[in-house]
Amino acid sequence: MNTFITNRLSSIQYNDARELISQCKEHDGTRGVSFLEPELNADREFPCFYLMYDGVKLVSLLSVFVADDNQCEIYGCTSVEHREKGYFRRLLNDALKNIKKWNIENILLVNEPESKAGAAVLEKLSATLVSSEFLMSYDMSVTPMPLNKLDLRVQKDENTKLFAAYLADEQVGSCNVEFTRSHGVIYDFQIFPEYRGNGYGTELLLLILKHLIENDIEKILLHVNGANTAAHAMYSHHGFVSEEQLDYWMLTQ
Repeated sequence: MNTFITNRLSSIQYNDARELISQCKEHDGTRGVSFLEPELNADREFPCFYLMYDGVKLVSLLSVFVADDNQCEIYGCTSVEHREKGYFRRLLNDALKNIKKWNIENILLVNEPESKAGAAVLEKLSATLVSSEFLMSYDMSVTPMPLNKLDLRVQKDENTKLFAAYLADEQVGSCNVEFTRSHGVIYDFQIFPEYRGNGYGTELLLLILKHLIENDIEKILLHVNGANTAAHAMYSHHGFVSEEQLDYWMLTQ
């Protein structure tokens, strides 16, 4: 077995990684969530890829997303025929050495709940579940019906639109939508604290959905933390359905 550690994948390594992720996805019945974009790391010098090869075959992969100076997320997969041999743990030990060198304290292991192999690894590591995040998509057969009690002002910036909600001349909230092809991703949705409890969150959401549909957006997505039960309930009640769940487990060294 040969192990390679790098902060940037070669074209061959990238293709090997995509193939391994695809094989694990098919076998485990998951969506194959992974991290292969080193340019997203807060520190691009961090050695974020750990690959174990059996000859020319990639059998285990671990990658590290460095969110900031104090936190990282670990993703990984191992080919079915090479599981339960300690290969992922060997890669994890190598990664933890570098994480310690970079003084990163909070280490999260990312797992899709459908992955039994991931659950087994987490149990052996005695990791603690700290949060879940849901990717939700809007049911485009549902017609949003805002009451038009707020004014929606829209400002465009390259691939993003900023939506500001006003009650008369007072801004009560805002939201951003990022556009990729015919998809729109809602993020930074907020109603200012002094205006909460008046139904303005629902009204802003419905106004945005109406705007996006009228502008021929074919798919509308958002992420919501499972701990934010109020937001999750609002989105579910108004036409959003969960497509994907990611669980974040804290690793204590």
